[in-house]
Amino acid sequence: MTQDMLLEPGLNGAFVRDGFGALPVALAAKLAPPLAAVPAPAPHHAAQAASQHAARAPLAGQRLAVKDVFDVEGLRTGGGNPTWAAQQPLAKSTALVVERLLEQGAQWVGKTVTDELTYSLAGVNVHYGMPRNPANPRRIPGGSSSGSAVAVAAGHADIGLGTDCGGSVRLPASYCGIWGIRPTHGRIAANGCFTLAHSFDTIGWLTRDGALLTDVFNVLAHSTTQALPARVMLCLPDDLVTLLHVRVRAAFATAFDTLSGRFETSLLTSASLAPEAWSQCFRVLQAAEIAQQHGAWAMRHLDSFGDDVRARLKAAVTISDAQVHAANRMRSDAIRTLARIFDEPDTYIVMPTLPWIAPLIGTSGAEIDEVRVRSQQMLSLAGLAGLPQVSLPWASFDGAPLGLSVIGTRGDDEGVLAVARAVHDMLASAQTDG
Repeated sequence: MTQDMLLEPGLNGAFVRDGFGALPVALAAKLAPPLAAVPAPAPHHAAQAASQHAARAPLAGQRLAVKDVFDVEGLRTGGGNPTWAAQQPLAKSTALVVERLLEQGAQWVGKTVTDELTYSLAGVNVHYGMPRNPANPRRIPGGSSSGSAVAVAAGHADIGLGTDCGGSVRLPASYCGIWGIRPTHGRIAANGCFTLAHSFDTIGWLTRDGALLTDVFNVLAHSTTQALPARVMLCLPDDLVTLLHVRVRAAFATAFDTLSGRFETSLLTSASLAPEAWSQCFRVLQAAEIAQQHGAWAMRHLDSFGDDVRARLKAAVTISDAQVHAANRMRSDAIRTLARIFDEPDTYIVMPTLPWIAPLIGTSGAEIDEVRVRSQQMLSLAGLAGLPQVSLPWASFDGAPLGLSVIGTRGDDEGVLAVARAVHDMLASAQTDG
């Protein structure tokens, strides 16, 4: 199939054509407001009844874009690869998270472009093209939730539902200058969602503001907004600072000084963490799980993939049992090390989400892979330990955005969201005052 047949025209190239603009009839009927099933109210009560229904729907009016890895009844789940899509049946049910968001008032826009089987962080898809980054059209948007990130950043949607395995929500959030969350692993039910690597994949989402990011979490986790704790400790890992571009390092030092005026702060000394070793551990375990789930199918259809994804899939099936065993031991060590940071309640890691801004379009494949490797050294912390992480808009370099992140202990998603919003507001206020 050609790109014109796969892609909805315009809209920054963010949406696939299948299911765009309207839900399948059967699903739409199931999701009709409860008011439609009861006798019509008297005319002078109709507006009041509609208002009450809207008040009960916390996401009323928020436009929803959904990464094409979620089942939607009556549609095929494409996964970014036309050969894969052609072999999928029409979904007989809808992913729990999609159904929940729609039930709570979100308005369907359509499904969004994803990297092939979500196995990339670039946002480049040989079949669907590359969604155009609204924050800087000369730079890549980041993947694999590229379409959802671009849809939100461009204003075509308010909520971009995605998935995050190795950084597929957090990285495009940073590159596109918006909010993104990777919740605690397993906190949000993934029923009806394609997974790349089962012990790493999470549901995630993107918005243009922290309040809506929190509202979506409250809906999906059946939670309530948490107030900022009276005492918060922000930790800065020195091992991650050394990974940053020199200009990011200088800007972050200023930001950390600003945050020190409101929060307690602490520097995690060098060699507290092992980001290079941990990211390699992540890549081994992720690849082994991908081979376990998708290796047989991928090897039969290698010609259907772009060069970059094909190379990763071929490498994934060569991972040995010995490599997996060693990586699992290292993962256990990483989990214990990170858990000790959060021994004291209300302690959080704060850091730039990535070492640097998005690469320019046309950057060589080798350079993109090098960026991927460096980025994973920062992204793998939350992935290995299943920790909640929020990437928030922060700074701009050479006309391109870079996000800041807050990471917390397992299960403290509410705290991470509250701290991230407070950090954002404080830094924004300092920029305005300056």
